[in-house]
Amino acid sequence: MSFLNKEVKIGIVAIIAIIIIYVGIVFLKGLKIFNTDNAYYVEMDNASGITVSGEVLAGGVNIGYVKTISYVAEKQNILVEISVKPDFRIPEGTTVFLSKEMLGSPKMNLALGPNTGKYINEGDTIKAVSSPDLMAAVGDMLPQLQALVPKLDSILNGVNHLVNDPALSGTIQNLQYVTNNLRTTTDNVNTLLGRDMPKLMSKANNIAGNLEVTTNKLSQVDITGMANNAKGTLDNMNSITTRLDKALGSKDNSLGMLINDKSLVVHLDSTMLNASSLLEDLKQNPKRYVHFSIFGKKNK
Repeated sequence: MSFLNKEVKIGIVAIIAIIIIYVGIVFLKGLKIFNTDNAYYVEMDNASGITVSGEVLAGGVNIGYVKTISYVAEKQNILVEISVKPDFRIPEGTTVFLSKEMLGSPKMNLALGPNTGKYINEGDTIKAVSSPDLMAAVGDMLPQLQALVPKLDSILNGVNHLVNDPALSGTIQNLQYVTNNLRTTTDNVNTLLGRDMPKLMSKANNIAGNLEVTTNKLSQVDITGMANNAKGTLDNMNSITTRLDKALGSKDNSLGMLINDKSLVVHLDSTMLNASSLLEDLKQNPKRYVHFSIFGKKNK
């Protein structure tokens, strides 16, 4: 009895070990033991690089994994079963293509069809399309690259000629000279700002203060009184001028008679002429008017 019990125990342990190993293998492959995902099939001509438990993407998002890969002899193609999350519905018109990475394995990508409200049923087959071939694209570009090579050669020759041109070297030296001058000018400006600018600002502040004081003094001057005084002075001058004009134009006073009497002017002119003649005769005949004698005056 104890022997049978021992065999039963060994059997139970073996079964448990097998279950653990199976679960571990399934877990490492990324498969689910209690699978509730929806299964879809993809018929492909070449499934190179695809592995079981590989990712299935839609718009760059993981929506499932590759469940099985089998070869169909009747159709001579590969049938890939993919498991997709149950909350993800695949619209009609969806296709599958492989995306190849530089260092990773190929991944199955769903190019979702238009959102028309119609979806593929679980267990249906999704059409596979060929993925863009990088080498084919490079092959298509080769003629354009070949046509571009002579132009590149011509451009490189032009660049070499420009680099070896002595004028370019002279231009670079001139730029260096200009840069040095700019640096010197900047240093001088910085020195001016750091040394002389405070003095200039201090003088400017003093000038501004003096202007403020002068403005305050000007504001205290009685401009209205000065204007009234000037107006009074002008009025007095006008009154004096008016009186003088009246006095000069009238014969009722001495000044008017003196100015307006023409005979007085004539007499003055005659007197001046007689005086001038007398002086002229005195100059020519001085003895007629002046006599000197040592022994006294002679009687004539």
